[in-house]
Amino acid sequence: MMWGAWEPECVGERLAKRSAGRRGMGRSIRVVVAATVCMLAIGQGSGQSNATRSQAEAGAAAHTPTYEVVVIRRSKGDSDSAGYGDTPDGFWMRNLKLSALVPDAYGVRGDAVSGWPGWAGSMSFDIEAKMDMETAEALGKLPKQQQDEQRQLMLRSLLVDRFKVKVHRATEIRTTYELILAKGGVRMKEDNAKTDRDGNPWQEGVQPATDWQSSDGKISGHAMPFPMLINMLQGNAGSIVVDHTGLTGRYDVALQWDASDTTGPSLSTALEEQLGLRLKQTKTTVDTVVIDHLEMPSAN
Repeated sequence: MMWGAWEPECVGERLAKRSAGRRGMGRSIRVVVAATVCMLAIGQGSGQSNATRSQAEAGAAAHTPTYEVVVIRRSKGDSDSAGYGDTPDGFWMRNLKLSALVPDAYGVRGDAVSGWPGWAGSMSFDIEAKMDMETAEALGKLPKQQQDEQRQLMLRSLLVDRFKVKVHRATEIRTTYELILAKGGVRMKEDNAKTDRDGNPWQEGVQPATDWQSSDGKISGHAMPFPMLINMLQGNAGSIVVDHTGLTGRYDVALQWDASDTTGPSLSTALEEQLGLRLKQTKTTVDTVVIDHLEMPSAN
């Protein structure tokens, strides 16, 4: 099963909650990158107002390369085959709603987007987007972070061009969690393996073959990047988790709790006892995106 749509969560959480032991047929899947985007959506930390940020985005969009060919069709496939990701010269999506793309395009969690028209909640699409050779070659020469930024802007351009999307940014005060070290410190083993479980070298931004799992009452896996763990925690806690641990690298994770909160330990208790981490409830200013206009896609 490939990664599918999970609402209302950020894309990193949707990806994290699926079985993460696939390589996506050699395609680059947005996992750790998406996790980082979701965490950056919390207050942004840049001091920019939403108006200033929108102006900066508009200026960047004016100089952003676009996909040369974009084919969009209503999806008729099985939801078990749903997923999306990047290729060296493009982007693909299978059987997902726009709620999987808009948050990623604007760098916010899925539950931070509002104003959806009624049809958007029930209609899934298949998308295939291709760059021209010159654009793909130029993109491939950029540092990884700049590639991710350019792809995000290209995704916005696709949504504007084909779905006529118009948005504005806002902020909300929400209950969130700070993730801090528990008394006694971290209880996970650091595991910065040089290869994945199939023996392939780890590459930034490329989904490795892993045993990462996230389900009700369990998060586990070897050599799990810390941002991925945070996003799995966000999905299970149902709230934004802001990292204040100072931890980096990858870890072997084995976390189990009673998802029904009846007989066994709660997520918070298990997290502290088993991983040496603690969730501290707080209030945080969260960036949101409001959809002002969204249409069915224009013809291919």
